Amino acid sequence: MTNGSKFLPNRRSVLASGLAVSALPAFGCRRDASPLQTPSERRFDAEIIVLGAGLSGLHAARLLVAEGRDVLVLEGADRIGGRMHTISHNVTDYTEAGGEQVGASYARILDTAVDLGLELIPDNPIRRETTYSYQGKVYGPEDWKTLETHPLSGRFKGGSPSTPLFALSAQTNPLLSPQSWREIQHVEQDISAAQFLKNNGMSGSELQVIGHTLNGNNLESYSIMNLYRSLQLYTQSRDMGGSVSIKGGAQRLPEAMAASLPRAVQTGHQVNSIETFADHVEITDAAGRVFKAKHCICTLPFGALRRVNLKAPVSDDQRRAIKNLPYTQIFQLHFKTETPYWDVDGLPADMWMDGPLERAFINRDRSGKPTQYGRVWINGDGASAVANLTETELSGLLQSEISKMRPVRNKDIQLLSVQNWTSSNALAGGAYMHWAPGQIHQWANIMGQAAGRLSFAGEHLSYLHTGMEGAMESGETAAFALLDV
Repeated sequence: MTNGSKFLPNRRSVLASGLAVSALPAFGCRRDASPLQTPSERRFDAEIIVLGAGLSGLHAARLLVAEGRDVLVLEGADRIGGRMHTISHNVTDYTEAGGEQVGASYARILDTAVDLGLELIPDNPIRRETTYSYQGKVYGPEDWKTLETHPLSGRFKGGSPSTPLFALSAQTNPLLSPQSWREIQHVEQDISAAQFLKNNGMSGSELQVIGHTLNGNNLESYSIMNLYRSLQLYTQSRDMGGSVSIKGGAQRLPEAMAASLPRAVQTGHQVNSIETFADHVEITDAAGRVFKAKHCICTLPFGALRRVNLKAPVSDDQRRAIKNLPYTQIFQLHFKTETPYWDVDGLPADMWMDGPLERAFINRDRSGKPTQYGRVWINGDGASAVANLTETELSGLLQSEISKMRPVRNKDIQLLSVQNWTSSNALAGGAYMHWAPGQIHQWANIMGQAAGRLSFAGEHLSYLHTGMEGAMESGETAAFALLDV
């Protein structure tokens, strides 16, 4: 492990870079601090313990260390990265199981990656076509557009199943800025995506097709405000330039962040309980080991935190949010095909399927050519339906479904890895949060409030951003708040 202290930012450098000026609280005068503990402090494992070695926790830790704080990061898994997870298949090939693309507006991530010496690769702007498997038949893009029995009607006939939801929400988006999603005057538009589509004339059969691969759990539990907010952020990022990826995989970023800390991240410490006291916080892991610190920042997603015995002065509304905030259920099958079936049938490599596999994305090389590696991506209720299958059953399902639709033999499709981002994953509870109808005005402004010496962070608590950048933003906010205590 390297110290990497030259890469640790402090508040002055963060503000100078303009990364988050609009989102930061007002600062008090900086206290002088030293990581060396006095005799009375030696009963603590650290001045500050951060729970979770994902982007949020690691960014908070680096900012605190740069200001002279003694910080220990505890991670429940046996690896660093949280929901940034790169699955390597050989020296050069890998597939991403978590966050991957870095938008042009992701200032914190871009700045951190550059500071840590990571190479950023511009994403290939080539438009990716899709093959459609519907009601037992396979269609190329042109045949799909002219299909007489197309599942969508009217002006959307011939479009992809995701088109109506995105097109209609873009036309009706009431948000004028990325931060206006929290404004109370929009509460009347905080309805389900299902109701929104019905209000725009979509039939029940059309809703079934549109919701099949929704990046949420189902249309009924997904507030349309999620999409309004995402569209605002997408427009902002697109106008700033193209996206990039981190060479070697997205997980290289949190690994480099962890390596820059003076104290090694301790993995394998799944949290069992968190208890606050007048002068400290105690964290007990699943093995019964107790860690003590003056302060704690908890970046566990609520899908994981709801399993923890939380003995802290959180409000009733916070407890309801922890218990009920939805997390998108995602289940992935990472595979290799010995036969590049797209070269055999001449159809696009990527697929949309109305069956249990839902979608398949094939990796591309730098020139945009498909490789032999890909991912099946199952969302929401479909992910929950396959989460309890054995690996043998999953392999059989993958082989039988793909070989039914494309010219490839079962034995030529190899299941390499399974990624479970569902509620059965105790360390995550899902892939990422989304709002259900009516929740934003109840919880958005209060569910991240500190509870005594316990603070909260994570992508679920971001304000200006979502996803990876939102995680960094939230960790930054929590760290700066502690620096002014």
